[in-house]
Amino acid sequence: MKHCIPRAALSALLALALCAGPLTVPALAEEASPAPAATPAAAGEAAAETTPAPTPTATPLMAVYKEAAVLTEELPSPGPDAGQPETSAAPVLPTEPPVEVVPTPEPTPYNGTGVYVVAAAVTDPAGGEIPTIEWGDRVNVVLSVLDHSSAQYDIAPEQISARVNSSTFTFTGNGEIGQLVEGEDDNGPYYSYNLLFRDVIYNGGGNTFPVNLSYIDSTLPMQQFSVTLGQCVDEDPNDPSDARAPSLIVRSASYGTETITAGSPFTLSLTLYASNGTESVADVVASLTLPEGVTMTGGNLSSYVGTMAPQSSSDVSFSIQTSAGFTGGVANITVNLAGAGAVSGNAVTGTTTISVPISQPDRFELGELQVNDTIYLGDTATVTLNFVNKGRNPVANIEASITGEGLGAEMTQQYIGNLNAGTENSVDFDLLPTQAGPVSGSIVLTYEAEDGSIKTASKDFSFSVEEMPVYDDPMMDPGMMEPAAQPGLPVWGIALIAVLAVVIVVVVIVVIRRKKKKAAALADLEGEDEDL
Repeated sequence: MKHCIPRAALSALLALALCAGPLTVPALAEEASPAPAATPAAAGEAAAETTPAPTPTATPLMAVYKEAAVLTEELPSPGPDAGQPETSAAPVLPTEPPVEVVPTPEPTPYNGTGVYVVAAAVTDPAGGEIPTIEWGDRVNVVLSVLDHSSAQYDIAPEQISARVNSSTFTFTGNGEIGQLVEGEDDNGPYYSYNLLFRDVIYNGGGNTFPVNLSYIDSTLPMQQFSVTLGQCVDEDPNDPSDARAPSLIVRSASYGTETITAGSPFTLSLTLYASNGTESVADVVASLTLPEGVTMTGGNLSSYVGTMAPQSSSDVSFSIQTSAGFTGGVANITVNLAGAGAVSGNAVTGTTTISVPISQPDRFELGELQVNDTIYLGDTATVTLNFVNKGRNPVANIEASITGEGLGAEMTQQYIGNLNAGTENSVDFDLLPTQAGPVSGSIVLTYEAEDGSIKTASKDFSFSVEEMPVYDDPMMDPGMMEPAAQPGLPVWGIALIAVLAVVIVVVVIVVIRRKKKKAAALADLEGEDEDL
């Protein structure tokens, strides 16, 4: 049976609860939830700022309010004939106090008894930093750490064992411990050293590099820490949809010298390069397309290279020879590259043209130089040089110059011009020696070869200059002098010539006279015949 409590009594009860503060209701106090415990710091601050008297809380009041509400719900509603209560003032219900905001606790700071990473680096075997790590890459991981635990327990370097505990990275054995350096900070003494993990394989699946650090023959517990390697590219290279094959190019080419002489063999060396990509190029083949007049001296026109990883190089070479009659000037050799993506199977091709300069052998030759052996001082002499182009290409811009002491040449340089293949020409220089005695000089020809290079050819010469002869009778014409006066002819030779001349004259006279006598005799015989 429900008890009916008058509304006036209920209102009085509520007013009494609001005014009395912490009302003690044993039955309701057991149902109230306990308040959250304050932190030690907060408790200490509260104890310092308040008096020992307990601070009233809102929890008992709210409990009384809730119970009163329950009792109110159980009261019967007044009928239409029910009278009005003695007091018409409506009860004032209390408002709920604001909820207290508890700040998020700060993370526990480093307590100075463990290990933490100061710096991390990923390098290749040579020590160079690697910007990206892809699946299957082998790298070296270097960690610089501060170890307070080992310093506090006087741990030797050989007692430290570092292992990688991850399926993302494959590493067997222990990491290499560098030199321990002692130090001290606010957390106490520490050792700083480097941990080197060589030949770590990246398997994909994340970029966290966890390390277990234990201390051999020590009761010091194992330390666990990790570092994030941002260089990791967590993409499966075996996914054909994401695979991208690199391009194939000829990075460099060499044929030995600046110019190849026609008819001479040479080796064409090529360095192939695979550019950036996410997969390798398999079955790479390099082949040549040769122009007319160029052949292979051995081997094939194609060379099998194999598989090339992205950003890798490979060298190939071909033995080539041009014909002796090659006159093209330049041999354009086409290099064809072909392969396929190792994962995607996409075709990869590349074409490059290598221009090799080919020159004909230089067969510009100088002939004999013509000059008198002896020249009289004051006379003019001429020196002549013949030259011929026996090559297959024309020779251009021929210039001739003469040098020497005492030559007396008014013109020392001449421009001759071009000389076609298979033709010859000559150059003359007039000399007027200025002193007696031996004189020597040289004629130099400068010309431009077919390949544009400037070349020279020279010829030396020498002759003797003698003083002009002096005669006793200046009026005598040297041309009327007897042969004996000519230099170089002995006296007995001149006398012999004179005797021979007299004999010849006598013989001629005798022959003439004999002919006349014979003619007269014949005439007499003819007259006698007529008389008969």
